[in-house]
Amino acid sequence: MHEVRPETCSMWNQWLMGRIVAVTNLKGGIGKTTTVVNLSAGMALKGARVLLVDVDAQGNLAMALGVKPRRTLYEVLVDGARVADCLTPARANLDLLAADESLLAAQPTIARRADWPRVLEQALRPARNSYDFIFIDCGGSLTVLNLNALYAASDVVIPTTVEPFSLRGLELQVAQIARVKGGTGGLRAIVPTLFDPRTRQSVELLDQLRARYGALVSAPIRVNVRLSESSAQGRSIYEYDPRSRGAIDYALLVEHLSVLWSFNGASAPAPVFPPREASAPVQPAAPAVAPPPPPAPVVAGSGSVLSATCPNCGRTLLRATVAGYKVSYCDHCRYRRQELASGPRR
Repeated sequence: MHEVRPETCSMWNQWLMGRIVAVTNLKGGIGKTTTVVNLSAGMALKGARVLLVDVDAQGNLAMALGVKPRRTLYEVLVDGARVADCLTPARANLDLLAADESLLAAQPTIARRADWPRVLEQALRPARNSYDFIFIDCGGSLTVLNLNALYAASDVVIPTTVEPFSLRGLELQVAQIARVKGGTGGLRAIVPTLFDPRTRQSVELLDQLRARYGALVSAPIRVNVRLSESSAQGRSIYEYDPRSRGAIDYALLVEHLSVLWSFNGASAPAPVFPPREASAPVQPAAPAVAPPPPPAPVVAGSGSVLSATCPNCGRTLLRATVAGYKVSYCDHCRYRRQELASGPRR
């Protein structure tokens, strides 16, 4: 009989539980909520079961998804309600634990508790087995709930605009992560947002960002008015304009993080809440019937390797299929090429 070592059990339990990803930056107005919405929507389109948690009292996630929640995170953290009872279904595979201005009153209450840094983590624990990913949309300041999000997170993603003040704020955010987590090992990606490749300053600052943080810096999200329009309409960019630059850029981010997190499209285990009152009798298995072919996804692709190499740096190109386009891209430099999946237009 093989001996089961404690560290093996810990790794197995971590694999069974969904990742908790804090999307955070101390600076506001840099595309955090836009990144949370389109990253999570892309993961859901790839088959992941995703929970969004809004810890910002402005409650922008609900507006960006076009839903009107009846219950919020306040009831979970202060009243002791179950997460399962306060969810708002937002899309297929995508649930929301929303926020509103009541969170302003919740934070002093949480701060008086002896276990105040772990309140959010404890609240989310029963839900982790039901989701592949739990994305937390943090506010743009140092608050009790933002610290709770960092304590709860297994992974951290930092969106940042490519501007001098934003890069200084990024340094402070990375230092804060190191203090809270005891290091920066959980930092998975720095996502440059609102990138304008036409301006020399943006290009130079992006180069500086890559020189300092290396492979942590993902391909940038280019300036695209369709992204702000989609949020105002309560839709993800894939729903609003799946052929836009914003859709392509966020789909490539989804692809990049899917590879990083070894997510191949398999969904999480079935939800464990609410519990069943009685077990249903076992029925004989029905004959296997081939399911109908699924519709072509907006975000697809396994990051598989193409035979072509990058003309800029000579590395092997990766592949993704995005909204009817085949996109070849290089994870090392800024090169990307796209063409219609059905062939060139005539």
